[in-house]
Amino acid sequence: MALPRFLVRNAGSKLLALAIALALWFSLSGERRERTSERTYHVPLSIVNIPAHSLVASAMPPSVDVRLRAPFTAFRQLEPDRLEAVLDLKEAAPGDRVYRLTPDDVNVPPEVEVISISPQEIPFRLDTLEEKTLPVVPAVVGEPAPGLRVAGVRSEPPTVRLTGPATVLARMTEVATVPVSVAGRTATFTIPAAIAVSDPTLRLRQAPGVAVTVRLEPVAPAEAPTPGKVGG
Repeated sequence: MALPRFLVRNAGSKLLALAIALALWFSLSGERRERTSERTYHVPLSIVNIPAHSLVASAMPPSVDVRLRAPFTAFRQLEPDRLEAVLDLKEAAPGDRVYRLTPDDVNVPPEVEVISISPQEIPFRLDTLEEKTLPVVPAVVGEPAPGLRVAGVRSEPPTVRLTGPATVLARMTEVATVPVSVAGRTATFTIPAAIAVSDPTLRLRQAPGVAVTVRLEPVAPAEAPTPGKVGG
């Protein structure tokens, strides 16, 4: 008995469509049968899209813990070294802020689900980036050789330019050098000294050091007491 014409028309295309449908069914059926698991990864925290002329003026956690759920096959194909959580500051304004990480902030393949992030809330301070010129005050320690005293101290250059958070720079009126010792010195001397900048958010806009000149001079002798008059 002959098959109806509509069954044999474009038989090749129909067989191909049937094969694709069967392959897709077996694939989805296999995924449903495959067990899923959960794993926690320690991933780096990246900060992107910091607004122009701004900077993050507070300490940030270098990483976060993310809990992922996926089929075993997906975990076997996952490359943990490429995972990261992204903190996007595109819309952030200056001030104290809190960024709440969501699953969309973790770059995972579509078949992997982000079920938790710890910590999920990241507090930070966004500040305006500014520059300021400040005088250098050399720090001198110790005592010169006997009979000498420190008569003057100067720095070359006398000022330095710093860049950093506006709120930090506003509180500063000067910068110091690392301690320069005059212990046992017998004459005026000049020595290179680094600028002591303890705040990690500050940067020097020039060479990191200055030349400090310490001028020594003899101690003036004490005035002899005036003899008293003898009355009689």
